[in-house]
Amino acid sequence: MSKKLFVEIVSPERELWSGEGDMVIAKTVDGEIGIQPGHVPVLALLAPGAVVRILGGRENGEVRVAAHGGFVSVAEDRISILAEIAELAEDIDVQRARGVLEETLAAGATIENEEDVQRLARARGRLRAAGEAA
Repeated sequence: MSKKLFVEIVSPERELWSGEGDMVIAKTVDGEIGIQPGHVPVLALLAPGAVVRILGGRENGEVRVAAHGGFVSVAEDRISILAEIAELAEDIDVQRARGVLEETLAAGATIENEEDVQRLARARGRLRAAGEAA
């Protein structure tokens, strides 16, 4: 068993990040999952507005990503995050995300409207990934 995981985060536009990490934490539709070296194979759907954290992923720091739609695949200490939309925390426009959140709520967003639910999940996910309260 190796001591590190190889992690790649990919969206249709590009590969956002790849490298080694000690642990990956991601929110799936079934709950939060923590993955360390030696983890059993897994294929799970990411929750709407998921935040993915790679601990020890950047000079023993942390990589944070807002991932919207997609899934996480784990096989033999290799983790692939395949997201419809993904943004590194440092690339997130916090003011824009906060504006979308406030605008959607002010417009009377409801849980019956799937578009409202998705917009709120994406905005909140971006804010959480950037370290802002959502």
